[in-house]
Amino acid sequence: MHITVIGESNIDIAVVPHSEPIAKGCTPGSIAFHHGGVARNIAHNLCLLGHDVQLVTVFGDDHFAQSMMEECKQLGVDISLSSQFDGTKSPIFLSFNDKVGNMLSAVSDVKLNGRLNLDWINDKIDAINRSDLAVADTLLSVEALVFLIDHCMVPLYIDTVSPNRALILTQALKNSRKKSVFAIKCNLAEAQAMTGEKDAENSAKKLISKGIKEVYLTMGEKGAWFCSQNSFRHFSAIETEAINVTGSGDAFFAGVIHAHAMGIKGEASVGYGLKAACHNIKSEAPVNPTLRPHVFLDDND
Repeated sequence: MHITVIGESNIDIAVVPHSEPIAKGCTPGSIAFHHGGVARNIAHNLCLLGHDVQLVTVFGDDHFAQSMMEECKQLGVDISLSSQFDGTKSPIFLSFNDKVGNMLSAVSDVKLNGRLNLDWINDKIDAINRSDLAVADTLLSVEALVFLIDHCMVPLYIDTVSPNRALILTQALKNSRKKSVFAIKCNLAEAQAMTGEKDAENSAKKLISKGIKEVYLTMGEKGAWFCSQNSFRHFSAIETEAINVTGSGDAFFAGVIHAHAMGIKGEASVGYGLKAACHNIKSEAPVNPTLRPHVFLDDND
């Protein structure tokens, strides 16, 4: 399928202290740099799965941006609709994680994401509508996301990113004329932020009432829930030893989208998401470079 992914690309700096932090001192640990961003990660995963992927994002004017753009070209990800802004630096997300990548705290420097606005996306909609489907994250501005919801003529999938950014989708749906998207992927904290509900079932069902046709609600080691107008079902996680859980949600959504592209719809696609997430956490990077379609054929991979 020809898939357009719209949203953030950033540099992830992951810090794992090897001991309790030393006050006013230097704590031993490991530091890793990766290409990241929810939209970029999803695009990367979908490209590895064999799809024709177009990434619509913004790049800074530094060596980080050059590295990300070069990787896109090597992967075969089309960035012709993306924008690079002179004199700006790439968004950076610095996280302090435990040994398997669970975030303990973080600092972000993402001023460039302010460019993901209505003026930026307005002249790209015709190209987006030539895709078979579109995927967006909530790093877009409210106005840009409203425009995308109202003018996207192909199935639109949205990743809510974080509890704070999930509120962008809530506001966008409220301001939208169409007030409907095909599918979202969120975790429980993001669903709770959008609905005010405490449990997965009520959160998912309330999201459906807001005009979302399919909800994929991830719960980490507790698996995932699928919800639509006619179905509500829990799926257990696939047990495996985790090396790094960073990016597993992005891989899950890419797995679901890949299943849909193959004609596998609704709750039947959740297994694809879980297998992609399981495969992803076996890698130190936010995207496992060995992801391929065969992963979904082998229950042990």
